[in-house]
Amino acid sequence: MQQIRITLLMVLLTLACGQIKAQSIHGFIRADETGEPLPYANIILPDLNRGTVSNIDGYYVIPNLPVGQHLLLVTVIGYRSFSQDIDIAMDENLRLDIRLRTEIIEGQTVEVSAERERFRELVSPSTVNLDRRTIEVAPSFVEADVFRALQMLPGVQSLNDFSSALYVRGSTPDQNLIMLDGITVYNPMHLGGVFSTFNTDAIKEADFHAGGFGARYGGRLGSILNIVNREGNTEELQGNANISLLSSKLLLEGPLPLGFTPKLKGSWMVAGRRTYFDIIVNEMYRHLIVPNLSSTERETAPDNVFPYYFYDFQGKLNLDIGSDHRLTWSSFYGDDVFYFDFTDTWSSDDDLVIDVEGDDYYESTSNNRFDWKWGNFTNSLSWRWVITPQLIARTSLANSRYRFWVDMDFKESSLFIEDGDTVSGSGKFQFDLFDKVGDQTVESQLTWLPNEDHTITGGLQYKDLRFNLGMVLQLTEIQNQVDTSWRNDYLDTLLWQLETPHEGAFYLEDRWQISPLLSAEIGLRLPYYEYMEGTRLEPRLGLKYFLTPKLSAKMAVGRYHQFLAVANPPDENLRFIDIWFGLPEDKPIPRSDHTVLGLEYLTDTDILLRVETYYKSFDHLLTLKPSQLIDVTQAGEVEIDPFNEFYDTDAYAKGLEFLLRKTSGAVRGWLGYTLAETRRRYSDVDWYHPKYDRTHTLNAVADWQLSKQIHISTAFTYSTGNPYTPIEGRIERFQDEAEWIDSGWWIGETSFLYGQRHSARYPDYLRWDVSIQHRKEKWGGEREWYFQVLNVTNHMNVFTYIHEDRQVYDPQTGNYVNKGVERLSVPMFPLTPTFGIKYVF
Repeated sequence: MQQIRITLLMVLLTLACGQIKAQSIHGFIRADETGEPLPYANIILPDLNRGTVSNIDGYYVIPNLPVGQHLLLVTVIGYRSFSQDIDIAMDENLRLDIRLRTEIIEGQTVEVSAERERFRELVSPSTVNLDRRTIEVAPSFVEADVFRALQMLPGVQSLNDFSSALYVRGSTPDQNLIMLDGITVYNPMHLGGVFSTFNTDAIKEADFHAGGFGARYGGRLGSILNIVNREGNTEELQGNANISLLSSKLLLEGPLPLGFTPKLKGSWMVAGRRTYFDIIVNEMYRHLIVPNLSSTERETAPDNVFPYYFYDFQGKLNLDIGSDHRLTWSSFYGDDVFYFDFTDTWSSDDDLVIDVEGDDYYESTSNNRFDWKWGNFTNSLSWRWVITPQLIARTSLANSRYRFWVDMDFKESSLFIEDGDTVSGSGKFQFDLFDKVGDQTVESQLTWLPNEDHTITGGLQYKDLRFNLGMVLQLTEIQNQVDTSWRNDYLDTLLWQLETPHEGAFYLEDRWQISPLLSAEIGLRLPYYEYMEGTRLEPRLGLKYFLTPKLSAKMAVGRYHQFLAVANPPDENLRFIDIWFGLPEDKPIPRSDHTVLGLEYLTDTDILLRVETYYKSFDHLLTLKPSQLIDVTQAGEVEIDPFNEFYDTDAYAKGLEFLLRKTSGAVRGWLGYTLAETRRRYSDVDWYHPKYDRTHTLNAVADWQLSKQIHISTAFTYSTGNPYTPIEGRIERFQDEAEWIDSGWWIGETSFLYGQRHSARYPDYLRWDVSIQHRKEKWGGEREWYFQVLNVTNHMNVFTYIHEDRQVYDPQTGNYVNKGVERLSVPMFPLTPTFGIKYVF
């Protein structure tokens, strides 16, 4: 780690010494109405044939300018062009911040667009940027969801309709680095994966890298997803409210009231969401069902019959201190809550008890409580400093906490009176299962733009991680009677993981415009992990060559390591939670190598055609061995499996992807096709296809702006089925004849006979969704209602199979005869209509 610090210091000194005084122009490009930064704006000095493009923060710089007067032009699609004459004096760094007004473009030919500038500037392949409109118009389950939109891209697979988890090019969800404003989010799911934790109303854009990503990102083997929240309106108070069948949402944004000093300006944004289905169902139960119950049933009726809800809140605050410093605070808080608590009391006086005679009396009271919470809490504070026009520093402090806690309590007390003798007893069972992940991160990054051909980025990342994974099991039994009493206590507390490893990295990357036709991204990442022996190198290389002005070839290779893992079953159908832990010392470090080759073609009308092929190898993955969490031996002893047995696993993924995407005009959307194969092997299990492998996938998403008020959207998906292990029969095992019991039945057990691992596949998957949105000016704002139909064709997509014995009644013998194993299909979403309303003010 000391070597990394020394290396970073040398880089800082080199960059500082490299700032030679010269003439330049620099500043930020923003939308005039909201103050949001405009990336990929085109800034041109036509008389010098010089120009540049604004970055993700809207920042631009054109260095080494000659002294004199020049014309500056700024253009970006959807905004009015900006032009101004500027005077550059000797040794002057001219600061010019520019605001662009929106402009409705109808039937005009626009030469410069954000999509075109991305095509020219981005070197790394496998990168897709989704703005809020694209996310909102992609049909999803009940309400817009960024993960559901991403699942419609080539190379991204889903497990089923009930999961929004991302399986990217053979990688599992835990191998994706999910970030919100640069902060790691460890469990980005609500409702067991049906929804993501990100409120679409608060999202500005989603930056997604399916593979071959640069040196800045690390710690994961699969993909990168960075969700960027809106910065907030710097000009006026604005907001929107949204009510759907699932939840109600509210977003507010506006400028900071800092009029006491002109040097302080800022903006803020807050958004909240909560499901209310539990409130509706419970109120209907209390007012419609409970009044019709008998008095005895009413006393024991539970207060809540639908015990689940989730909520999330997120906020962002920006404060500009002068023209060169900006502080940004970002936070997210969200939980899923599954809770029920009910008491059941009955006695021999109740009609249900008929076996007590005379004056004998019996009563029993039981209380059951189940409390399950899981969620994320993130906070970050970042400082951006424009040291010079060509040197920008960004430092951030972040805290991310993920936790789940299952607390189950069962208490029972009883009283029994027989022949004048009284026997009382009580028992208590408590079971707690918990996993807490704490992540304290500090990151410092420098971006140096020495000239128009180089953009050099270097930085240091450091994480203090805390894992607390364990279980508490407590059992108490008490019995009292006239002559005797006894008590039995059992308590077992097991901490599977209580560790505080440290993780960090130093990275350096240069985006080099080698020639007008050839550009490269050359990077090196040096990761650090406390339990890792030696030094790992992660070289990264991306190349881009323009075959014609409209056609480019891309290539990327890189090595990646991951120091965190999850103890999730490999064949899970539903991914409710992720059980995270740090890689122990006795395990080799998981590693992956990416190779990506591709072609990109952009038409004059901004239609992008991308063809890519990839190969990813995985070494030393961890596959959880199947076992029971709690087992009771024949001697009555409780044994607890500590979740630390894993198979050392190798894997590979390869594929061919096609993407046709249109990002402007009245009709927008994309068409994607994926031909892919993923295989894994471990121990004595030879190569097999994991549960998330799909050979063919075809996706189509389209949004048609029929008029200024009406949008029609549709999404279509077809894919071959996911693999599963077939059941070929049933086995009955009987014990020896000495174990014959009085009833004349044999003591035996039945089990299924499984075929080769994942040698069969579910039927092909097909789903077509349609959505319509209608917007209208109303009450000083805009009202929008939307109606959506999922699975229009009502195609029966198989979620899983249930197997049970098939028995047929034989009238001759009067007995049921076993005819083998019967397979029943469990479907996914049927034809489902949903609707909602949104108001923007």
